[in-house]
Amino acid sequence: MLKRKAEISETDNEMATTASKTSPTTPVQGDFIISKEEPLKDYIKLIETRVTIDQIVDDEVTKDNFNRIASAARDVIWQLLFSDETPDAESQKKAGELLEELKSDVSFYGPWTYNEWIVKVRDELLKRQLIDFWRDTIVHKQLGPCWSRDSDLFDCDDEPPLEFYAHAGCVAPFAASLKVRAAEKAATSGDEEASNQIERDSNNATALTGDFEAHISKTEPLSDYRDLMKRYVLTTVIVPDEIHKKNVEKIGQAARNVVWQLLFEGTPTDVEYQKAAELLQEYKSDAGFYGPWEYNDWIVKLRDELLQRNMLTFWGDMIVKRELGPCCARDSDFFDGDDSVPVEFYNKAGFKAPFNMPQK
Repeated sequence: MLKRKAEISETDNEMATTASKTSPTTPVQGDFIISKEEPLKDYIKLIETRVTIDQIVDDEVTKDNFNRIASAARDVIWQLLFSDETPDAESQKKAGELLEELKSDVSFYGPWTYNEWIVKVRDELLKRQLIDFWRDTIVHKQLGPCWSRDSDLFDCDDEPPLEFYAHAGCVAPFAASLKVRAAEKAATSGDEEASNQIERDSNNATALTGDFEAHISKTEPLSDYRDLMKRYVLTTVIVPDEIHKKNVEKIGQAARNVVWQLLFEGTPTDVEYQKAAELLQEYKSDAGFYGPWEYNDWIVKLRDELLQRNMLTFWGDMIVKRELGPCCARDSDFFDGDDSVPVEFYNKAGFKAPFNMPQK
């Protein structure tokens, strides 16, 4: 597991001097204090002088020191985020930096307390409508509960924290790749019946040619979409890139068509609204993983049609709140922090983007 390594600097030399004078087994005045002014610096100094010090220390002492430092870090993060009714950008930045460092360390030293605590942080963020911090920091940087991707204390059979991230219109950043893993696991299971294997072989053969009909019904659109993805995209054979791309695009086109039909053919019911929103959210998640360009062009047309028809409830509750506009660096690795975010897409009909324009 990769752990942070201290960089050599004047500050680090000062820390090293402090470490040489301070035994990790001996309490000092102001022990385990992390300030709100420089929380990350204070945290790193405590770790380097009380945990990773170049000295033989009993494991229990090291464990106790880390637990006390982690507790202090959790306390100051909570204060930075929630002591004021609306934390300023600087406080959120400090909290995010410390939180990222803390998760990295708890993944190594012990994630259990963190995993319980971060759920409380999430709930408080959502309760206070601190959606920017939730999406930009917790979700985008994957600061939820530790699991096998973060820590050797878990294995691949442990449940990934998908549900943790599924709030305020967000989807776990790793959701799409997990579908691939799930498909591979199902394909290699020794308990798979012969009939299922025959069907899978047939699906694989079809996926290799791209010769299939991408039919998605208005009755069960999400189920039909997932079935198509499972059969012709999440294959257990290597499909040439161009054919694989065409398979994804064909299914994406079918998804776009049925969303359009559900919303704009006749007078949609509440059930049809919900079906369209569920499929749209799943489709955007996959588009962010496989390629967002067609989605990004089409969703602008969908927005314009919604506004032209004055369908503001769906626009506000589904598109804006769930952040179903164009993919950007917030939800796709095809973009980076230098790319613009689609703030103007959402600033229509009296609504505002559920995030702020990042400062350059």
